[in-house]
Amino acid sequence: MPKEIVTLQLGHTANFVGTHFWNIQNSYFNFENEGGEELDHDVLYRAGRNVYGDDTYTPRLLILDLKGSLKTLKRVSPLYEAGAEGDDNTVSTWSGRVEKHVQEPYKKNDFLKSLDEETTTSEEPVSFSSHLEQSVTVWSDFNNLFYHPKTVVELPHFLHDDDQNPFSAFTQGLDVMGDPDFRDDILEERLRFFVEECDSLQGFNLMADAVDGFAGVTASLLEYISDEFPKKSAMTFGIHKPSSKEDTNKSHTVAAINSALLMDAAAKNSSLYVPLYAPTTASCPSGAWSKYLRHLSSPYQWSAHLAASIETALLPVRLKTSPPQLESLTQLISGGSSRTVAALASGLPFPLHQDAPFSKAFTVEKGRIPWMLDLTLRVPYDQLGEEYGQCCVVRGVSELSRRQSENQRLPTKSEVQEALASFLESSSSTRGQCYAIEKPMPIGESFPQIFSSQIDENGLINNTRSATSKSPTTRVAMLTRLKMSPHLKDIFVNASSIFKKVNVPISVLYEKGDHGLNREDWMAVKESLQELADSYED
Repeated sequence: MPKEIVTLQLGHTANFVGTHFWNIQNSYFNFENEGGEELDHDVLYRAGRNVYGDDTYTPRLLILDLKGSLKTLKRVSPLYEAGAEGDDNTVSTWSGRVEKHVQEPYKKNDFLKSLDEETTTSEEPVSFSSHLEQSVTVWSDFNNLFYHPKTVVELPHFLHDDDQNPFSAFTQGLDVMGDPDFRDDILEERLRFFVEECDSLQGFNLMADAVDGFAGVTASLLEYISDEFPKKSAMTFGIHKPSSKEDTNKSHTVAAINSALLMDAAAKNSSLYVPLYAPTTASCPSGAWSKYLRHLSSPYQWSAHLAASIETALLPVRLKTSPPQLESLTQLISGGSSRTVAALASGLPFPLHQDAPFSKAFTVEKGRIPWMLDLTLRVPYDQLGEEYGQCCVVRGVSELSRRQSENQRLPTKSEVQEALASFLESSSSTRGQCYAIEKPMPIGESFPQIFSSQIDENGLINNTRSATSKSPTTRVAMLTRLKMSPHLKDIFVNASSIFKKVNVPISVLYEKGDHGLNREDWMAVKESLQELADSYED
């Protein structure tokens, strides 16, 4: 029997990441003949029935966003609609003249239109990447799933992209969650619904905006989860979007303050908190990690990279055979300590060359894996050694190796796992666990084609491939490393230093509302972050 996980997506940026995450899950169902039995989808999905008695299979998921952010996405999935779209079953008691105002529906893009059409089987891989790169404005523009009616929630009082009343401060999120009616709807009617239908809940996976008001929403939810479900694990990924040209010094400072406040709260109430930064050249220096990538400038593109990294890192808990639980995974990464903040490094794609052994990629330069990117520390490599603990996941290497030259002996999954473990041990990186997954990362029709022309349709590096090749990449190998080390000390030092920039206009912003912060609150958070920094010293 699987041990279930409830997923929460909190904020518009997190929903970009989460939509890719679930689209990846959906892609597995189209690749069932390629190792589909390796993963247990019941860990993340729930089986149910709609009002017509039809079987449904939907994510065990709670989504929070602002009003106006859903666009084409209906609050009630077509799977559960009691009537046809446009039906009005209300009874009017007014006999006078009625003026009816109908809002113009948000136009669907070509990808969404294709989902409405009857599916046809095609031997040729299909990608809507080019079209979506030009048309995506919100996450529902590339969503290809149906959700349970209790999944999607719009926050009251705030609108998406509202410059006049932005949902920009941590304390605004606390105030929203302090509204008794809204809090009861979220926690008792929705979250508890998903929790109580589980047979053996192991914990929660949160993807949350870290730089706006949703940081406060997340902090409040984590406190609730910690109080109500103290024996369950909560793994939180704090999503940081890159700065934009429209950002001012004030908005940049406010975003950094929100991030610091969430880090302090999540470090206390999360089993593991992983800050993640968008893998753009604006956020992370270019290097070998970006050699086989292109176009990571838009939220649609860079959120796909983050989603693939999170999805791969969490593969072990969804294995059908001997999966670790979230609790044991977090203990593994922390080295059994009380530390709770970790980093995630990702290699997308794993540099698997045609006609070359996979072990060629296992090279170290100055104690670093140069083709990986640390999404937490924002350095263009993965620094090895000195970890308190780690969990490494390599996926797709053995499966994609079968598509190489027939003259090579193909590695088994266990051989790949042993090779990775030996490589890390030889690099003074010994504490932790390595997992090799047969299944490569599926690149579905809604996933952006972020790979350079050197990556062929099977995810292999082909230096002779034409730049004008029409075949989209359909799968890639990956390597991720969830880790905890003394190098994380700097992020706490940097977070605590931001409070030096709390001037009068900013302090006024955070003083508002029932959960406003005063000078003593600022000092308490600063001291807490400094204590975290001390706990990560060598």
